[in-house]
Amino acid sequence: MMKAKNNSMRCWIATFVLALAVVPCARADEASKRAKVEELITVMHMDRMMDQMLEMMKSQAEQAMQQAPGANSLTSEQKQIVADYQAKTLQIVIDSLGWKSLEPEFVTLYTENFTEEEIDGMVTFYKSPTGQAVLNKMPQLMTAAMQLAQSRMVDIQPKLKALSEDLTKQLEATMPKSQESAPETKKN
Repeated sequence: MMKAKNNSMRCWIATFVLALAVVPCARADEASKRAKVEELITVMHMDRMMDQMLEMMKSQAEQAMQQAPGANSLTSEQKQIVADYQAKTLQIVIDSLGWKSLEPEFVTLYTENFTEEEIDGMVTFYKSPTGQAVLNKMPQLMTAAMQLAQSRMVDIQPKLKALSEDLTKQLEATMPKSQESAPETKKN
């Protein structure tokens, strides 16, 4: 009986010691992986990409405000109010979507979704001349892709409008007559 308790105790101690040895290794592996993701993010110039994206959003917002109905008839005081509004809006966007805010979350996303080997492969690729070419050309490529998508949207707008009108007609045709011709109640 005593021998069984000693064996059980030894087994428990061995398990405990093994667990203590594994936990630091897991933490070290996690730290190593996070460091590699941080290197990947640096090599990919994510901060620069995010800054470029924010600049694009800023210029699109400014352009939209300038093209808004009545924008040309604003007084200088009203234009200043709109400019202040845009600056405050942009600051909110930067605070939420700026790289300083997003970087820790990006590191977590990459560590959760890629193995260490995959991260190593991406670091190797993006450090290569081809990887750097991809990174340098990606902003122009994305801008061209957005312009292509926008031009296609302009082309399909009449079709979407016609489809929407057809849907409205079909729905109206299925409405019970009592709903269509129900008299409006008069307010006293």
